[in-house]
Amino acid sequence: MAAIAVVGSLNIDLVMRAPHCPQKGETLVGGPFGMAGGGKGSNQALAAARLNARVHMIGCVGDDDFGRRLKAVLTENGVDCSQLQARKEAATGTAVITVTHDGENSIVICQGANAFLDEEAMFRAKKIFTSSDCALFQMESPPKTVTTGLKLARQNGCKTFLSAEPPFSLPEEAWKNIDYLILNERALSFYADKKASIIAMSHDVLSKGVKCLVVTQSAKGGMVFMNDGGHFSFDAFNIRAVDHTGARDAFCAGFAVALCEGRPIKLAARFGSACGALACTKIGAHPSLPWRHQVGALLGEASGDDYEL
Repeated sequence: MAAIAVVGSLNIDLVMRAPHCPQKGETLVGGPFGMAGGGKGSNQALAAARLNARVHMIGCVGDDDFGRRLKAVLTENGVDCSQLQARKEAATGTAVITVTHDGENSIVICQGANAFLDEEAMFRAKKIFTSSDCALFQMESPPKTVTTGLKLARQNGCKTFLSAEPPFSLPEEAWKNIDYLILNERALSFYADKKASIIAMSHDVLSKGVKCLVVTQSAKGGMVFMNDGGHFSFDAFNIRAVDHTGARDAFCAGFAVALCEGRPIKLAARFGSACGALACTKIGAHPSLPWRHQVGALLGEASGDDYEL
C-alpha cells in the first residue's frame, strides 16, 4: 500500500453551469447550482485514498461548518486528518466555478484559511514525511510553505510531487527538491520561453533541477520528460466530459500512487490518465474522483489488460 502525505488547500466549491464563461460586464442565466468539496490538496488526498493509498492530509480550514464538512468527508474516506488545523482567523477556502456545457471551467479562489498553512506546519509534519513514500504539493498554499515542505519531505526520504497550479515564481532551491512536476501547457509557458516548443520549454524547466516533468494536455493526453533526456507521450481516454474540475488532481494522485507501488513510469502515467478521465464524467471535484475498481475497469476496457489491483 502506498503511503502518501498531501500538503495543500481545502475548499468548498460553489459550482454553476453556464452556456459559456462570462465576458467582462456580461450577466448570464446559468443552469443548475451545486456545492461540493474541493481544493487541490483535498482533491488529491481524497483521490489517493479512493485508490487504496494510506493518506495524511496537511492543511488548514476555518473553524466553521465548511471546514467540518471537508474534514468529515476526508475522514469517512480513510484520510488521516490529525495534521488538519481549524483556524479561527479566517473562513474555510472557497472556489466559485463556472462550468460550460462542454465541461470546460473557469475558477476564482478565495484562499481563506489556506493562507495560514505556514512553515511551522511543515516542521510539525516531519514524522509524516518520514513514514510516507511520497509527498504531494500544489500551489494554492503560500510559496514559502511549499518551498520548505518540498525540502523537508525530500530530506526525510519522500519522493516529491508538485502540481504547478496556479503557477507562481519559486526560489531556486525549490526546483532542486522536486522529483515530479506536473502542469499544463499554460503553466509551462509561465516558467519558460512561451514562444518555444513544448519540448524546448520542458528542457528549460528540467534544467532548473526538476527530475521529471509531466505536461498534461486534456483530451490530447500528455507528455513526460525525464532529466536524462528520455521522454514519451501518453494517450487520453475516450470519455464524455461534463466537468474538468479536479481532473488534474485525480491524475496527480493516480500517477503518484502507481509510482509508489513500484509501477513503471509509463504505466503510472496511463493509470493517472484513466483517473483524470473518470474525474471528468461527473460534476464537482469530490463527487467525481474515481475509486480504484473503476480505474481498473476503464484500463481493462481500453486495452484488454487488467491493471493489477
